[in-house]
Amino acid sequence: MRILTRHLLLAAAASFLAGVPALAQVRVSERGQPKTPFSTSDFGRLRWLEGTWVGTAAGEQTIYERYHISSDSTIDVTYYRDSAFTQSAGTGRVYLAAGRVYHSLGPGRWGATQVDSASAYFVPQVNAHNTFAWSLVSPDEWTATMRTGVSGHERITVYRMRRVGDRR
Repeated sequence: MRILTRHLLLAAAASFLAGVPALAQVRVSERGQPKTPFSTSDFGRLRWLEGTWVGTAAGEQTIYERYHISSDSTIDVTYYRDSAFTQSAGTGRVYLAAGRVYHSLGPGRWGATQVDSASAYFVPQVNAHNTFAWSLVSPDEWTATMRTGVSGHERITVYRMRRVGDRR
């Protein structure tokens, strides 16, 4: 469970940093939920996520994740406990539904307010309290930035995600 919480935090923090410039351009509903419509073409811009990744952050345990594009509207995510990617810690999904891009992990769901070819920014929707951003650095590296807590007591964690093995 601690690993899943860390993954949620990672996702939140990553989204924040990548999405900061885009926040001013994104329309958000009165309840803070995304209103920006996305298409399969927009979703396809996240193809750079596909692969096997090792994430490191200062003062945090290393994380292990695998992203697999299973359709033009779904990326399956598997989280692992070990560097051999043999001990699954849980699964999640990034998916397009009804013109919205979502990320789900366990009972939590986040909605994207911004998606482009180099980043994505997610805000909490259901059973979630953090934001996160993913930001492409190179074909073999990206950052995941999680922001948790409330103003004045926020915690930001930035994971450097590096590709392991071949690109898929």
